[in-house]
Amino acid sequence: MKWLRQLIALTVLFAAGTWFVGWWMIPVLGAAYGAWAANQRLTLITTTLAATLAWGGLLAYDAAAGPMGRLLDVLGALFRVPGAALLVLTLAYAALLAASAAALTRGLRRLATPG
Repeated sequence: MKWLRQLIALTVLFAAGTWFVGWWMIPVLGAAYGAWAANQRLTLITTTLAATLAWGGLLAYDAAAGPMGRLLDVLGALFRVPGAALLVLTLAYAALLAASAAALTRGLRRLATPG
C-alpha cells in the first residue's frame, strides 16, 4: 500500500511538473525521488512507471482536446515512422529520463551514506 501511494504521488508530481514547468522536470523530480528513496527496493521501477503514467495521462488529455491522430500521422510521415511509434518513443523518453536520474542520485546517495 505504501508503494502504491508513492507511485500515485510521484505520478501526480511528474504530470504537474511537466504541465507547469516543462519536460526537464522529469529528470529533476526523478533525481529527487532517487535520492529520497535510495534504500527502497522498487525505487527505479516506481520512478519509471510514474513517469510513463504521467506522460501517458498528459497525452490522453491532449488527445481528448484535439485531433491527436491527424497530428501523429503528419509527424510520423515527417520522421518516416508510424504515428503509434511516436507515442511509444515519447513514453520511453520520459521513462528513461526519470529512471536514469533516479539511478544516478540513488547510487550517489548510497555511496555517501555510511553503513
